[in-house]
Amino acid sequence: MMKEKKGIGESIGRLVRDPSSLMLVLISFVILLLFVVYPLVFVIFIPSGEDWITFFSKGRYGTALLNTVVSSSLSAITATIFGFIYAYAINYSNIKGKKFFRFIAFLPLLAPSVMSGLAFLLLFGRGGMVSQYLKMWFNVELDLYGLPGLWIVQTISYFPLAYMTITGVLRSISPNLEVAAQNLGARGFKLFRSITFKLALPGVINAFLLVAINCFADFGNPKLIGGNYTLLAVEIYGEIINNQPGLASVMGIILVIPALLVFVIQNKLLSKGSYSTITGKPVSGLNRVTTSKKTDIMLFSFNTLMSIFIIAMFAITILFAFTKNFGRDNTFTLDHMMKVVFSTSSPAVLNSLVLSLISSLLAVAFGLVLAYVVVRKPFPGKKLLDFTAVLPIALPGTFVGLALIVAFSSGPIILQGSAVLIIVAMLLKQMPVGYRGLSASFKQVDKSIEEASMNLGADSRKTLTTIVFPMLQKTIVANFVYAFMKNMNTLSTIVFLITPQWVVAAVSIFNYAETGTYYWAAAVAVGLMGATLGTLGIIKLIFGSKVKIFDF
Repeated sequence: MMKEKKGIGESIGRLVRDPSSLMLVLISFVILLLFVVYPLVFVIFIPSGEDWITFFSKGRYGTALLNTVVSSSLSAITATIFGFIYAYAINYSNIKGKKFFRFIAFLPLLAPSVMSGLAFLLLFGRGGMVSQYLKMWFNVELDLYGLPGLWIVQTISYFPLAYMTITGVLRSISPNLEVAAQNLGARGFKLFRSITFKLALPGVINAFLLVAINCFADFGNPKLIGGNYTLLAVEIYGEIINNQPGLASVMGIILVIPALLVFVIQNKLLSKGSYSTITGKPVSGLNRVTTSKKTDIMLFSFNTLMSIFIIAMFAITILFAFTKNFGRDNTFTLDHMMKVVFSTSSPAVLNSLVLSLISSLLAVAFGLVLAYVVVRKPFPGKKLLDFTAVLPIALPGTFVGLALIVAFSSGPIILQGSAVLIIVAMLLKQMPVGYRGLSASFKQVDKSIEEASMNLGADSRKTLTTIVFPMLQKTIVANFVYAFMKNMNTLSTIVFLITPQWVVAAVSIFNYAETGTYYWAAAVAVGLMGATLGTLGIIKLIFGSKVKIFDF
């Protein structure tokens, strides 16, 4: 009986004998070293001692850090709670209109988070529709700028992200344990607390993690409605504008610390217990334990209120986009759309579409290559490659954009002002999600299929393109759709990288809103959502049942 040879030497020997695999591994290392490791090292070492002294000696920076932690924590907690209640209502209650509520939760994913800030201004700003109504009829001055407004906007902006994460976990929970617990006397809140919530805890923690990181990196909403309540992302932007990359890098490094702490806490919590639902052979015909009628009424009321708020945000944006100046002149017009969406002098929406398609295709392709070599090929440095591949997802988008702009604005490689740098930034933030999903899919495919292809004379490239790719088509398309939607709406990651030639829709919305040109900001937001929805519709027509986009 022959033993399989192992060790570094044997791993290197196998790679040398398979030039296609060797090339894929080398390309993966080079790309990650160039666009992940190099910018991070550069941004860490660029600050001088004076920059660090300046940061710690000026009280406003410490206040901005404290504000960031407070507002992000509050928003992440409430968004996660709202997302859980919303998902629980859809998966565990008997309320009517579940398909409608799923659709409403999907809607905010079509729009950039900064659109939430824009809609908030149009509704609750000093000149907003609700504010004017309260002033006129009740003589009430509504002032939600600062922490209150930011808390509301970030909660609404990121609650769909929490909902999506938690609903996936709730759907996967087997009803066997819940039915068994009910048969043993557990009812109502006790059943929820002792079984359902504990099994859903990984999803809740992951939802909090994702929302917290997005809140840490959020730039547009704090800049629009934060007022004097400044956050670190806004201060970083100001220092970049003032050509102070060293001081901006100090704040970027500081901004990463809370995000990494969130990851550490998550891993600590999840490592303390088991959350699996291994119950042996599944029992057919079991129905999930659902809530009581009284609880259904409360859950329906909550989901309805959330839906009304989201619908109001979209409605006010559409009204401003298609009227001359809603509230003052409500005449229907297409002038705003023609000027800032379809005009060749304002290509922001087209730029977003082109850059997002390119970066999403590259992110999925690179994620596929990374997953293939890490899961299937033994080689030295595999764990390092895996860690580097997922590192960008743990970093706030603001920090990723900052690292890229300071690293590639000088030195041996200059990419500042080019579309390449924007594409790279988008790719880095979305690739880890696809990589993780594809890695899981690779582990579900029997390796013997690929070995048979290799035995018949196919190299790694041919095996990947003719065998592996078709088998993982659904996962690949799903990850492309996710990456495309996120790239279309991104702002924090690329706000430092755009130029007049390569301005994107999310940045245009922010610029127009900041200058008070709300009807143009609304028009760009509607154009962006239309472009996203149209592209997803085309993808649905091409792939049909292989991808679920509009199945709410």
